[in-house]
Amino acid sequence: MANSLKFVLKLILVLALTVTLFVYGMFQGGFVSWFLFFSFLPILAYSIMMIFYPMKFVKVERQVSKHYLQAGQTLNVTVNIKRILPVPIFYLVVEDGVPEMLTWHDTRHHKYRFLSNPNKLKSRLNSKTIVFPFLRRNISYQYNLESIPRGRHEFGQAKLITGDLMGLVRKERTYDVETTVLVEPGEVSLRLELERSTFEEGQQSAYTITANHTNLVSGVRDYAPGDQLSWIDWKTTARKQELVTKEFEEEKHKDLSIILNGSSYDFNLWLAFEAAVEVTHAVANHSYEDHGNVSVIALGQAREEVVLSHGKQSLEKLTRLLSQIQLVQGDHFPQQLKREAWQLSKDRYLVVVTHELSPATNKTIMQLKQQQVDVHIIFIRSKHLISHEERVGMDQLHYSGVKVSWLNEDRLVRRHIEVNA
Repeated sequence: MANSLKFVLKLILVLALTVTLFVYGMFQGGFVSWFLFFSFLPILAYSIMMIFYPMKFVKVERQVSKHYLQAGQTLNVTVNIKRILPVPIFYLVVEDGVPEMLTWHDTRHHKYRFLSNPNKLKSRLNSKTIVFPFLRRNISYQYNLESIPRGRHEFGQAKLITGDLMGLVRKERTYDVETTVLVEPGEVSLRLELERSTFEEGQQSAYTITANHTNLVSGVRDYAPGDQLSWIDWKTTARKQELVTKEFEEEKHKDLSIILNGSSYDFNLWLAFEAAVEVTHAVANHSYEDHGNVSVIALGQAREEVVLSHGKQSLEKLTRLLSQIQLVQGDHFPQQLKREAWQLSKDRYLVVVTHELSPATNKTIMQLKQQQVDVHIIFIRSKHLISHEERVGMDQLHYSGVKVSWLNEDRLVRRHIEVNA
């Protein structure tokens, strides 16, 4: 109804202007009055044509350079416009709606300089341009989204705006063009050594297995340079007349559970949550080969768990989970952690990655420690935002025997970092 009314009003306005100029020429007479009438006649005719121009006959498509990226990379977007009717158009405004999650720049580890004021990273606006197609049927507009952040980004609508030369007629239409891009968390080379309670972060990991063998012999194999003399099976060597080395069963560490806090009472901590996601991803990737059973549990709006096995499928499932998880409003984590504690076995290591440390959370963690559960807390918070209560809480956890690693902007911005709990 509203669109029909606008259509009628525009048509009446243009026709009234045409009639006014014609009446002026009839009553005034002379060269000047008729010159004005015939000079404006093509413009007014074009305005009438633009009123009836069907924008629904315009097709809009969006193409992206990649559908799967890693945080910090650049995404190239192309908007293709195809016009069926070759009507001359003097200008066309193209506006591609950028998803809200793409309004900030992920500058990899440099972004953590703004851990105390993450809104400074939000500087991206909707992509908008103006083109002058005239009679062209195919129009393309390209733009780049640099430093794209983590998440599942769904591009929805694209808007086209055009009109006549005098601004009497304005045509606008929104097109639904669905495009989905999945951006994985940024790579953080981080090492977890539960025996020494150490985290190391850098471009490359220097992780080495310190105890690969036990006294359990699983078989024999041919001698290889570098094998120790004590590994040689002398009986089999004498029988086969060639050096044979014992094979030992590979020693596995205790099972590991990684819990990620996905809720917050303060949404200004969203950048600390991004760091928590990257740290969780790094710990899981560096641990699943060296532990019997590694599970990653994300506690947010709902409980989501991924159990890692030796294969790419489980790692891809974890990557998809951590790519799509978003921070939710609320203070659900203490209750959710308490429910997890009831189900946690004593023979598992527990790593809790969180951007908040409340008294309720500390109480649950200390109860786990009393149950002989090895707990390691990775606490991510800006040194400018950490409260006195949180500092006291970390001290209490430390004196209770809980290993605590505090990562702030000074440590997160470094390429190579070592944190000793």
